Parts: sequence; C-alpha cells; structure tokens
Amino acid sequence: MDVACAVAQRNAEGKVRRDVAESRTTLTGARDSIELRTEGAEVVFSWHPYALTDPQERSELARLDRETGLLRVLPQRRSGPGFSPQFDEVRELQVPITLPFGLETGELGIEELELGDLVGESDDGGLLELLGVPDGFGRVFAYGLGLRRPYRGIIHAIEDLTDCRTVAFGTWQREGAVGPTFRLNLSRFAEFRKSVDRNRNRGNAVVRRVNLADAHNAINDVLGGERVVPELGRIPIIRGMTRGVAGDVVFDAEDGRVLVRETVAHTRRIAAESPKEFGVLRRDVELVSLEVLIEQFSSALDGKRSNDEGYWQGFFEKNPFALQQLFAAPVALYGEQLSVRGSNARGRGARIADFMLVNTVTKTAHVVEIKAPSTKLLRSAPYRGTDGSEVFVPHNELLGAIAQVQAQMESTVVDLPDLLRRTPGSNELSTVSVRGAVLVGSTSALTSEQRDSFIRFRDGLAGVKVMTFDEVRDRLQGLHDLLVETADHESQRDTS
Repeated sequence: MDVACAVAQRNAEGKVRRDVAESRTTLTGARDSIELRTEGAEVVFSWHPYALTDPQERSELARLDRETGLLRVLPQRRSGPGFSPQFDEVRELQVPITLPFGLETGELGIEELELGDLVGESDDGGLLELLGVPDGFGRVFAYGLGLRRPYRGIIHAIEDLTDCRTVAFGTWQREGAVGPTFRLNLSRFAEFRKSVDRNRNRGNAVVRRVNLADAHNAINDVLGGERVVPELGRIPIIRGMTRGVAGDVVFDAEDGRVLVRETVAHTRRIAAESPKEFGVLRRDVELVSLEVLIEQFSSALDGKRSNDEGYWQGFFEKNPFALQQLFAAPVALYGEQLSVRGSNARGRGARIADFMLVNTVTKTAHVVEIKAPSTKLLRSAPYRGTDGSEVFVPHNELLGAIAQVQAQMESTVVDLPDLLRRTPGSNELSTVSVRGAVLVGSTSALTSEQRDSFIRFRDGLAGVKVMTFDEVRDRLQGLHDLLVETADHESQRDTS
C-alpha cells in the first residue's frame, strides 16, 4: 500500500499520526515509528519501537541520497530493545534504490518523491518497511536492515578475504576491493542467492525424507513391522546429503565419481589454501593408484591375458604411466597407433607405431613396440656349450620385434616430420634423435644361463631398449615401496 495513501487512510481512522516539522517527518504506526530527517541531499531513516518520545532512543538504519538514488544501509540486527551491528567489520552496504509503485525515472525521480513514499506497511503485523531495496535485503525496520539471514555469508566471506568495511552493490565493470570499499555486482549477488535457496531447498527435502523414515520406523517398532530407510532420490548430491543426515556411511560408485569430479574442480584452490594436506592427499592418491595399477598388471600377467597382445595395447593406452618405466628420462604419451609412414597409392606400405612417447624436456621421440608377455625371448635349445656354459640365441619373435621398431624409428626420422606438418593441431616433437623400446616376454621362465644370454644380447643393442613385462612390474613395485617408506618417515616426523 502507498504509505502516503495509508497515512491518509489511517489519519481518517484516527489510528496514525503524521508529524511534519521543518526537515523532519514522523510516520507513526500501530507498532513502530519511522523518522525521516533531511540532511542536505540525504534522507535519514531512523526507527523507534512505538513513538519518538525521546530523540536519543531512535536508531539510524539507512540514508538515501535523493539526487543519485543511492541507499546507504547501516546493517543492523535486533538485539534486545535496540540494535547491534550485523557484521564484524562491514559497517555500510550501498545499493541503488528502485523507484516504488512502478514509476520510471522519466515520470518521477527520487528527488521528487514524497518522503513517505519510500516507506510501506509490511505484511508482518503492519510493521513499517523500506521500499525499493533489492531482493535479499532486509526491508522491515523493526528487524534491522541489511541482508536477510540466509544471504549474510557473502559479506562474511568479504570480511574474511579483504579489509573492506563498505560493500557497494551495483553494475560494475570491475568488481573487487577499491580502497576500503568492495564492489559487488547485483547480478553476482542474485546468482549467490539462487545457490543458497537451492541448497536450502535440498536440505529441507533431505530432512523431510529422513524424518518421514524415522516416523515410519517409530510406528513400525510399535507394530512389529520392518524398518525402512530414507528415500535417496536420483540427484547425486541429494543422495549424499540424505545418507549423511541419516548416518549412512555407504559409499557407492556414483559417490566416488562425484567425489573425484569435485576434487578435480577444486584442486588448484585446495593446493593453495592447504599445501601440506594437499601434499598428503596427492601422495595417498598416488599410492592407491599405483597399488591398483600393480594389482591389475599382475593379475593380467599371471592369468589368461599373458598371450593377448590386444589386451596389453588397451591396458597401456589407459595406463601410460606404466610405459614410462621403460625409460630413465621423463616421458609422456604422445600418441598411440601413430602412423610414422604413410601408405602408397594402393594403400600399402604404412608403418604404425604402437606408442609414441615424448621426452617432456627435450621433446625427443621414443618409439615403443608392444608384444605379449608370452612372446618367446630365446630359442629353447642352446646354440653352443654344455654344463652351465650354454649360449642361447634370440628367438625369431624377439628379433622380429626389434627389427620392426628399428624400421619405425627410421620412418620417424625420415617420414614423420612431413606427416606432422600436414596434420593440424600436432604437438611439438623432435625427430633429430629417436629412441626405441620393445616391451616383450617375461624372464620368469628363463633359466640362469638363458637369462645371462638374454641380458648380454639386449645390452649389446644400440638405440633400442628391450624390457620384459615382469621387469616393468618390478619397477612399479619398487616405486610403490619407495613411496610407502617416504610416507612412513614423514608420518613419524610429524608425530615426533
């Protein structure tokens, strides 16, 4: 209701008195009173529980610049018969006021309004309220102006992160701290309010579900019926909140995926705010990841996958970290099934490298050929010698794998640079010096004489490194043991 109309109506009924003296207007309602005092271009809003019998009892809550329409709110909260500051450090909120009653600036400006037009009668028992403030701000004078309780957290965050004592809401090209004032766009505040409201609705829905389940269980205990669990719902965050409120610690696969997504999304902030805890988390994640990798690697190596070359191609595509054990240099996966030489006009003659790794420092190329763990390394019969002096020669499967990777290395130097130039979005790769590796077979089935022959052979190769699957597993296990030992030392140091 228009306060001017309301005042006239209540005056006719003999319930309200409107006093105008010099630059001061007093609106007295059934439960409280507002004094509007003019000081230059500003209108000062002061509140009193009923009648302003003593000027010292009034509480100043806001000031409005009638020329600019800027409202300066002094955020207060009701404390006993009076008010106390709503925040620890912030003492003023600035916000452009909206003209009430649908008036637009071209029709009637703030400076032309009657002072009483800025005050209305609320639905809360007839208490007087301030009109024209944005959603999320307190309106009823008797409760203190400022921000409504659910949205005060944004001011607490500004207090925690800055030294500002004034928050200016508006439409800014540049937000943030400017001297003692923090500029915040009203659009950002509106998004924050949506988030708060959404979270409150979620919380209320969770509490209702848990309480409903508790109610059923209370009656089922009397009737001897089966106990029920709260309905979890379909939204992951609601499911997690419901479990938490209900005291259910079950953690399913979807919870795990949500946890991973949220952790990744906030990794940079967590690392900056809690570097020590982040370091421990990262180490623990690395340990668990390495343990899972070793378990999967061992299970496949000792099981039916030992002769499935296609499986191992896919395994290393998903776990390129295991391939890094082939080289002492820092390497990363550049590409898998990479064409290092194109085909001819008949679609023949192409060469495909199983994996191309790149040295992360020098950008040099490393070609990797993968064979199955069951691939034979040596011929079964000795070439020469008896009684412990046997000499074994490489099996054709091993020699073929080495010859294959040597051909791929040559194509990487001769043909690949031109292919990369004709491939949009190709990353940097140096082919001046190319290294090669073959991951093949296992040494576990070799005798000591065979192992000696194998080691002598591969150590004599130039430019190509040969490593077996069980050696890669042992390197992964050694890295795991080192990380565990380091973690134990750090834990002992922290507790001492």
